[in-house]
Amino acid sequence: MRTGLLERALVLGADHREGPHMERPETGRRLLAHIDALGEAGLSLAELSAFAGEVELEHPGALWVLTILFGCLNIHLAEDAFEAWVASLDGSLFLTYRGVLEIAEALAVVPNPLLRGRAAHWVDSSSDVLCSIALETMPAGHLSRDLPARVTQAESPLVRAATERLLLRAPNELRRPTSMKDWWLDGTAPALSYEAARARILGRDLEPLVRLRERDARVIAALGPHAIDVLALAGDGRDDELAGDLARALPATPPLLDAMGRAGSRSLFPRLIAEVGGDDFDEEAHRALVVALGDVVTRPSVQAWEQAIAALPRATEATRLRGGEAHTLQSVVEEMKRPDLSAEEIRIRTDEVFLSTGRVLDVEWGAFGVSLERLLSDLTGLVR
Repeated sequence: MRTGLLERALVLGADHREGPHMERPETGRRLLAHIDALGEAGLSLAELSAFAGEVELEHPGALWVLTILFGCLNIHLAEDAFEAWVASLDGSLFLTYRGVLEIAEALAVVPNPLLRGRAAHWVDSSSDVLCSIALETMPAGHLSRDLPARVTQAESPLVRAATERLLLRAPNELRRPTSMKDWWLDGTAPALSYEAARARILGRDLEPLVRLRERDARVIAALGPHAIDVLALAGDGRDDELAGDLARALPATPPLLDAMGRAGSRSLFPRLIAEVGGDDFDEEAHRALVVALGDVVTRPSVQAWEQAIAALPRATEATRLRGGEAHTLQSVVEEMKRPDLSAEEIRIRTDEVFLSTGRVLDVEWGAFGVSLERLLSDLTGLVR
């Protein structure tokens, strides 16, 4: 029975991260019921640790929900067991940075204060994963002047990505160590390179975008498919040809197609339509076209999308599109209000708003039971 409850909790963790954000309150209620049931059933630390060591942690939400469960155990040594489990995980699990975010977001809401407090000490850990989680959870006010240089001495790409993110929310007088200037171009995982580029762009350092526009080979190689994410975050109509050239050299994946939809460049539409006509990613390509062009075609159809694109006004030819409108702050926020979007999809879009407005709202992305409607309302006010 306990195993069944744990397996169902993993499904709810995936729903929390990837399901429609409007359904998060119900997902949160169900997860709390499962946690209560596990408590009544006598879930032990040993049983949870064994379960955590056997499940597929690559699935979205798995690390988040397991961290929540460890944080709900009112058992002596639960913090030690959790720390040992995280330190034992394969580092490749964190090369997209998603794993660091999931654990950090869960630690922010777990009821066990000892576990939250333990995370602060991981900044000095020999484990790159634990150190990165500590940096991700660290309040900006706790960042000392020597910390960035100290934690990056190990030259871990994961730690450096976490440091870039921390510096983004740190006081302006704290600077990036000189040794970190081009680390993200040295063949690390593309997702970690993108975390660095994203943090720098949001911090008003547009060098990654400028070098991408110059077709710098090192930048293109380092970012890989995330080069399209850079254009989706900070590009404009002048990047239409570049976007098309970059996309043609990349294999189709759901994240790439999603980024193409957010980029909204006309040069990307032929590739998306071709994927709609295929068997592997037709739904993902259709969804990307909906992001760019609006809900004008109800299901995957090459012909229907070709007709919708042909009907676009000529005035939009040199303009990025979002939701069928010219890409503006208003059109981005309006598209964000789609009820089918997940919290993760909304998070990605908030970066566009933060970059354009120069203002960042504090959001507890990992809090379960929250639909993000309040955030969308605040973003609308921010744009106005």
